[in-house]
Amino acid sequence: MKHIHSHTPPSCSLCGQYHLPVIACETGYVCDICAEKARLGKDGTTRAVKTKQRSLRGKADKARTIAVGGDPTDEQEYDIVSAEILAAEAFQPQTGVALLAGGEVCPQHLPELVNTLAAPNVAALDASAHRLDLVTRMGTDVAAMALDSADTMGASNSLEKMLAHQMAVLHNAAMQNASRAALEQDPVHSVRTMNLSLRAMETYQKGLLVAKRLRGTGEQKITIQHVNVTQGGQAVIGQVQPGGAGGKT
Repeated sequence: MKHIHSHTPPSCSLCGQYHLPVIACETGYVCDICAEKARLGKDGTTRAVKTKQRSLRGKADKARTIAVGGDPTDEQEYDIVSAEILAAEAFQPQTGVALLAGGEVCPQHLPELVNTLAAPNVAALDASAHRLDLVTRMGTDVAAMALDSADTMGASNSLEKMLAHQMAVLHNAAMQNASRAALEQDPVHSVRTMNLSLRAMETYQKGLLVAKRLRGTGEQKITIQHVNVTQGGQAVIGQVQPGGAGGKT
């Protein structure tokens, strides 16, 4: 039996792209961009916070120097000022940010997808990128459903977007397990797989109810009317229109 060797370059196990250089990781491959994003402390929020910490440490060192009767050096002053400027820039609202469907921030290596986001801060940008990373790890089909779900329900904040993404994952799991159950030859395995599908469907439907409650006010209005009926009289519940059938009033 001959082995067929494929000359197709391996794709990234996370983003699925072929044209980027990849390295072996666990049982798959990861491109440079995904590997860099997965490194702890590489997101913009962490860098901005560290810059702010550098500014505060510089101010503390300056205060200690003055407390013992010394004079702050030019290097100390420069470090404080430069760190404050960098931190201020990092935490400033960002404008002209490209968006994907569902209101998620477009990754820098996908600039062809266009929309604008009104002045998000650095934490919002990172959170959006992290949400998109998580859902794309489930596969491009699930990512498309997640973004379409967020668009369909008009997700207006981070919680609603995460709920839409979770519901897309649940729908995918439910349909995948239902498909596997139909192909199972062993009745026991078929029932077990179908039960997994039903549990995912039930959780998905609960998510729909949660989404509805998030959109509603949750308030109920009850009107109580008091009717006094004298002896020999009759009470009629409902609306009474004068001049009914036969022209009687």
